[in-house]
Amino acid sequence: MKKWKDTKIALGTALVLCVMAMATGVACCYALFGWHTQSVQTKLREIDAIAAEKYVGDFDAEKVADYAAVGYVTGLDDKWSNYIPAEEYEAYQLSNEGKGCGIGVSVVTADETIRVSLVYDGSPAQQAGMEKGDRILGAEGLTVEKDGAEAVIQAVQGEAGTEVRVTVQKAAAEKAEELTMTRAIVTQKMAWGEMLDGKVGYLRVENFHVGSAGQFQAALDRLVEDGAKSLVLDVRHNGGGRVKEMSEMLDPLLPEGTIMRLETKDGKETVYSSDAEMLDLPAVVLVDESSISAAEFFAAAMQEYGRATLVGAHTTGKGRAQQTYRLSDGSALNLSVEQYYTPQGRNLAGVGVAPEVETALSDEQKADFFFLTPENDPQLQKALEILA
Repeated sequence: MKKWKDTKIALGTALVLCVMAMATGVACCYALFGWHTQSVQTKLREIDAIAAEKYVGDFDAEKVADYAAVGYVTGLDDKWSNYIPAEEYEAYQLSNEGKGCGIGVSVVTADETIRVSLVYDGSPAQQAGMEKGDRILGAEGLTVEKDGAEAVIQAVQGEAGTEVRVTVQKAAAEKAEELTMTRAIVTQKMAWGEMLDGKVGYLRVENFHVGSAGQFQAALDRLVEDGAKSLVLDVRHNGGGRVKEMSEMLDPLLPEGTIMRLETKDGKETVYSSDAEMLDLPAVVLVDESSISAAEFFAAAMQEYGRATLVGAHTTGKGRAQQTYRLSDGSALNLSVEQYYTPQGRNLAGVGVAPEVETALSDEQKADFFFLTPENDPQLQKALEILA
């Protein structure tokens, strides 16, 4: 596979229990946009001068700078660009790298409950016996009932090497138990597989962060070795990631040709392509309204090459790639800098990808998505029906 550069598309949306200047911000933006920011600088200087002379309250310069940066990026009217405060950058960067600092679980919060949707391999949580479906009731003396889910999640977060006490209600147990774990830097569980009835290899892709392609390839190899006759590739509720990882996953599934093309403001192109070696198995790709960015382009490439039938719901419709620029105070600007296109040259912005076979989940099934089994997942059942 030809690889030209590594461009990040977007962050995944799963909640992971990890530790997640006005002048500086304006200077960076000025370097990027030139004279267009003259009016911005003038207005901010005027406001700053008036506030410095007249404002009677306490003044937190860093807080004002953060809000000014947020306002600037919001004013771009691009929902895919965002400002990252300095205190959040480390967790942001770790997540991009397919890692996190914490106990190593993803959770779903609803109706003031915290339910574990995924336990990372080799994590403190796995070593302590936590499993998918467990409920977190409290941490460090706080409880969900009294203090709320967000407060408990923040209590679980912390620095690597420190201990945390977490109260867990096991799915099959009547009584809750307190588990003491040591927080650590853990690798996210981003792609994995299992063999379903009829020798259908099921491959789940949570996101396309760094390292996801390696996990995907390992899972694919195991399924092929075990005799998989067809594949279901699930990119539902996938918030995207890196083009490089997505391209490496697609390479063994596609014939020789373009996987994706990116274009900058000045017309510079970056092309990702696949080689001629291909695993020729019937396939279905599962997509939904929460398939975003790289997940959409993964599905679109499989669709345009006639390599898979798409099943599920219409995808989000994101068509821009972002680049992260670190600012001098430790914060960062995550900015849309490229348009990207499918193998057939389509930009998916505001359009998305339409599945050939639309199959909806009920509201209850959507709310319980991460805990659906193959038997009560209509979209997966439709995929199996197509491959039978």
